[in-house]
Amino acid sequence: MGAMLQDARVRFEECHTAWLNECEFAELARTLKALAQEQGVATDPIINELVHFGAEAAFALLTVETRIVGDARAAKPTPIAQMKPAGPPLVH
Repeated sequence: MGAMLQDARVRFEECHTAWLNECEFAELARTLKALAQEQGVATDPIINELVHFGAEAAFALLTVETRIVGDARAAKPTPIAQMKPAGPPLVH
């Protein structure tokens, strides 16, 4: 009887550990998704990277994608209507 109780306890601990790992994974996925949305990056590739290669790879991809999006935003020319003069107008 004692061996069966010990087996039941071990199984419970294994199930509990698996459940905690699932909760941690879900929270990590939510965090990555929120960060990606905040940066204007597509979320699907980030989550796929997390699923297939782990958290470190997902954060690395998020960093690369954020830099690409940031560079694209910086490379866009500002419309003339939004440009402000650098100083007083020159009168000839």
